[in-house]
Amino acid sequence: MLSLTILWTLICATIIIGYPIYLFNKSSSITDRDSDLKHTMPTNTVELLSFDIREQLPGWSFTLDVPQITEEVLYNNPILFYLESENSCLKLPLNNSQLGYRASVYKNVGKIYVTFKSLSDGVSNFYVPAWHLSKLKILIIKSKDKRIYGDWTEKTNASPIHKGLSKAGINIHDYEDMLGYFSNIATIDFKGHFIAKGKIKRPRKVHQKTLSPVSSHGHELRSVG
Repeated sequence: MLSLTILWTLICATIIIGYPIYLFNKSSSITDRDSDLKHTMPTNTVELLSFDIREQLPGWSFTLDVPQITEEVLYNNPILFYLESENSCLKLPLNNSQLGYRASVYKNVGKIYVTFKSLSDGVSNFYVPAWHLSKLKILIIKSKDKRIYGDWTEKTNASPIHKGLSKAGINIHDYEDMLGYFSNIATIDFKGHFIAKGKIKRPRKVHQKTLSPVSSHGHELRSVG
């Protein structure tokens, strides 16, 4: 009888001590598994960065440090760029027929480079007035949703994404239109607003052919391409 009592006591003690340990290990295992899934599952976000470029102007080009454009992002994620003036925010590259320039953007790991060329010959540097532009917006598409991930660089008439945007009544050149469209598909991850303080390309001597004949500060971006 005494032996049975001792045995039962030992069994109860084992259960009392061992069960909490079992629960703790199970909880840790679930947490680790959830953490692993979190890291392996693709994100469904569109990263948004904003740069104040007013200190860069007047100038015909500027360079920005963008550490969010890693090598992986550069080769695997679509990136869209929008220039903002007082009354509009339009996609790069763009042609401003009213002021007479073309704006182009080039990207590399950790950096982007924007240039302004005269529409008259496509080669001459165009010095953008300080009052004309205010911000550069960058959208990094990290969502794998087929509606926004893929063939942004294809020609419009051959691109399912562009066709889908057109069918939905979305203007790809309009930043607000695109941001609203993205927000219905993915989470907008705002990374912050930054003041651009890079090197400025200023003219040594301004020639008449590089100046816009329009002197008013009330013009907005006009895109024809």
